[in-house]
Formats: sequence, structure tokens, C-alpha cells
Amino acid sequence: MAANGVGSGARVVCESDARMEAERLLADPRLHVSDRHKAFLRYIVDAFFEGRSGSVKAYSIAIDVFNRPASFNPSSDPIVRIEATRLRESLQSYYKEIGGEPGARLDIPRGRYVPIFVERDQPPCPQEDPLDFVEEVEEIPVRELTKARPIWKQAVIGLAVFCAVCVAGGYGVVRALIPAVDTEKPFVSLSLATAPEDRQAGDAFMQGLSVSMARFGTVRLKTGPANAGRRSGAAEQHSYHVSLRYEEDAASSSVWWQVADAATGEAVWTERESRPIAAGSRAGEMTDLVHAVSRRLAGPTGIVGTIELRRDLPVAATGNVCVLRGEYAIEQRDVTELKRARPCLEATIAADPSDADAMATLARLFIWTGRALGDDSYFDRGLELANRAASLSASSPRAALAQMATQYQLGQNETAIAAGKRGIALNPENADLTARVSKVMYLSAQWEEGLELARQAADVAGQPIRDASFVMILDAYRNGQYAQAVFLARQVPAPDTPICVLKLAAIARLGDRPATEKEVADARLQHPDLDRTIAAMFFAVRYDRSLEVALRTGVEQTGLKLPELASNGPM
Repeated sequence: MAANGVGSGARVVCESDARMEAERLLADPRLHVSDRHKAFLRYIVDAFFEGRSGSVKAYSIAIDVFNRPASFNPSSDPIVRIEATRLRESLQSYYKEIGGEPGARLDIPRGRYVPIFVERDQPPCPQEDPLDFVEEVEEIPVRELTKARPIWKQAVIGLAVFCAVCVAGGYGVVRALIPAVDTEKPFVSLSLATAPEDRQAGDAFMQGLSVSMARFGTVRLKTGPANAGRRSGAAEQHSYHVSLRYEEDAASSSVWWQVADAATGEAVWTERESRPIAAGSRAGEMTDLVHAVSRRLAGPTGIVGTIELRRDLPVAATGNVCVLRGEYAIEQRDVTELKRARPCLEATIAADPSDADAMATLARLFIWTGRALGDDSYFDRGLELANRAASLSASSPRAALAQMATQYQLGQNETAIAAGKRGIALNPENADLTARVSKVMYLSAQWEEGLELARQAADVAGQPIRDASFVMILDAYRNGQYAQAVFLARQVPAPDTPICVLKLAAIARLGDRPATEKEVADARLQHPDLDRTIAAMFFAVRYDRSLEVALRTGVEQTGLKLPELASNGPM
């Protein structure tokens, strides 16, 4: 087994011993690291054993482990380097603590993110590396480097724009200086290859996939070749082609698919999805497969939308990209990102008063802004926008989600749940919407149905979904199953702050004070917004009374406070 970065005299262990050490290390409670550090370690270890270490860079770690946006630049955001340093220090302390126990040792040499496995009595890898800074610069993707090397004229223009924004403080100034680009939903064309004996099933899959993708409302399906390029006027629309291959045998059905940029032919994403076929359930498994592929391609966090969000579009662009930026800001729940997304959405609505997606997204943005700032004046404005979006596009899952979110925030729980259920009926493959409905129902004391919807959402997605996980953790907590709640919270990859708060409350209810204090300290490092999130979780959130009391008790036992947020005025 190769050990990149190991000196020629080091005694490298065999692969089986290395795998055993990796699993033992990750399961050992004496390794005092945060969940995020465990996810980091698991990520690089899995890549190592799968032969993918060459593709593990600061950029990929930031995106896949730390939930950074696609625009992440390791030169300006050192999170990966900082967390890697902390992880290395934790590993050193751990191996020092276990002393002379025999076995292998995992090291992460500085300057790279490739673990090495040597005999435990070997000295640690050097902790200084002159290439450490170079590594962070080199790991910016080629596209990002291209963006970072504009010619001098572009630099001058960029500086002028920046100064103008600083002086005027407004999005309108940017739009005045940079030609507006109106972006539209991307075109997607589909093609299928299959063996003759699977043609009938393949055709059924394609028909279901087309219907399912259209229901998400995030893309426009195109028949015939997908040609990219500008449409009439200033509207800009990108095109993609999805090639699919359907295969079936007695035990399973599977689909291999690849997304290509229609303008360049460049393959930008490749994936495979499969489902086992149980006796007598072929139709049900086909539906599950259709929904899984559809969600990966066209869902709220699907591949096409993610690629669109990464495109190098001007800050003054309006239209579909503003909706994507707004949804990203909401998912991040960050006040700064919310502020940045708002003028973009407002400009989109001003340019097209019938843009229901922009209205729905802005409505949700207002809700999260109000919750983050403790200012309920945003809620009525959000409801007005959500109702307008629903009247313009009754079948839009975005409008249904916006109506549910705003009505719930204003205490109209039953109306909110009805809006969410309408959205699910129109878009059953939208696992994210289903998960959010489950959360509203559970917080409204509809325990069993809310929990069932959460499980249904996770099944449709085939992976953990934040809101569904929140419900399942909260259910364990409500029923006094605190150890189970902690276990479930630890299974969520890259958990957000509310899930972290639930985990802390559950740990506190278990009565282990030293463990609680350590977890709180780790949480503060991982989630700088911890106190604000706790306050937001109890500001204008319509919990069932018994549930709120149980949550407050757990949070108070952590030693964290439940501050009241004062309004900071309009953003």
C-alpha cells in the first residue's frame, strides 16, 4: 500500500491493518473530536481506500464536508486549513494518550489531505511544510482560477464597481454600471439508451422522468437537440443534455446518467442510481427510481440548479439565478447572505411582476430574515408575496412551500399544513418539500403523521434530509429517548446549527456534565451562530407547548442562555 508523504525509512502497515485502524479510530470514544472533524476524517480516509486521494483538495473538502458554496476560494477562506490543523492536533493528542498500545497510526501530513498509516512507534509526520500555502492556491478549480485572473481593464472596472457600491451602498448602482443579464430556467433534453429486452421498461422510466422533472418547476424540458445560447433580447438561458442508460435484471433496475453542457459537450456530472426489485413490487420500485433520478437532476438542490448557481454571472443578473441565490441564502440561514439575495430578487420581480418563483423565494427570505433579526414585521410582507406567487402559479412547489412557511410563522398552522400537503400532492417526488411539511406538522403536535412524513421524505431521497432528520431527532427527544436522539444527530452529515442544538439538549438531559461542557465548547467552534440560532429557534416558532417546555429545559441544562432578540429594523 502506497503511503504518499512517508519517508523512505518509515514502516508502512498493510492495507488490512490500515483499514482496521481507520475504523477503530473513528469508533473510539477517546478520540475527542467534533462531528465535523469526524466527517472530515471519514471523507479523506474513504477517498484514500477508494483510490481517489488525488481528487481530494481543499475545494472539494469545503464543498462536500463543510457545506461551503460552489464559489468557495481556499485563498480567501482558510476553513479547511484551519480545521485540518485542529484535526492533526487532536490526532497527535489521541495517539499520545493511548501511549504504548500496539497497532497502526493514522497521520495527515501537512501540505496535503492524504492520510498515511504507519506502525505506531514511528515518529509523527513533520508539522511544517513549505508547500502548505501553495497547496491552498493550487486547489482552486481551473474555472475559478480563470475568473481570478482578469485582464487589467477588467480589474479597473471591478475596482470602479466596488467603489461605487461602497459609496452608494446599493444594488441599483451595480445594475447601472454593469449591463443587466436576465437569466431564465435552463433547458434540459433527455436521451435514453437501453437493451432491446429492456426497451419497454426504459420507455416507461423516461415518461415518468419527464413528468417528474417538469413538476419540480426548476428546468424546462426540450425535445430534440439542446442548443445553448442567448434567446431574444437580454435573456440568457443555458442548456444541458442528459444521457441515460437503463438496465434491468431479476434483482434490480438501475440508471446510469451523465449531464453535459450542450454548448461545449463537456460532461459535468455522472452518476448511477439503482433500486432492488422485490417480488411483486416492480411498479413501486420503478416509481422510486424515477423520483430518485428526478430529484438528483431537477430537485431544489439538484445537479442542474447547482451548476447554474456556479456559473460566472454578473452580480447584477436577474431572473432564475436570483432565485437560486435566494434559495442558497435561505439554506445557509445567514443574515449576510440573506441581505445579498434580497435586492437581486426584488430587481427580478420589478422586471417581471409575474415571476412567481422570485416572489415565493423572497417570501421565504423575509421569514428567515425576520426570525434571524427577531423582527416580525417581515412576516406579513412574506405572506403577501407567498399568496401572490400561489395565485400566479397554483402548481408551483416553491409557492406552496412559501405559503406554508409564512402561514405557519403567523400561527395559521392548519392552513399552512394544508398548503404544504397540496404541494406534496402536486410534486410527490419533492422530498425536501415533504420533509418541511413533516416539520410543520410535528411542531404543531401532529406527532405520528409528521414523523411518518419525515420517514417518507428520507425514503424518497435515499439519504438524510435536514428537516426530516430534525423531526426524527426531535421525536426521540420528546419521548425521552435522549441517547437515541444523540445517536440520530451524529448520523447527519454536516449537521446544521438547529440539529446541533437538539443534540446538545439531549446530551444535557443524559446528565453527563463533563460531556455536555465539551460538546458545547466544540459546538461553539463549529457554529459561531449558536446563540443566535437558539434565540431564533424560540422566537415566533409555533411549538406545541409541551414540546417547547421540553426543549427549553434541555437547552438550559446545557448552560446556554435563551436570549431575547431585539429588532434591528429593516434590512
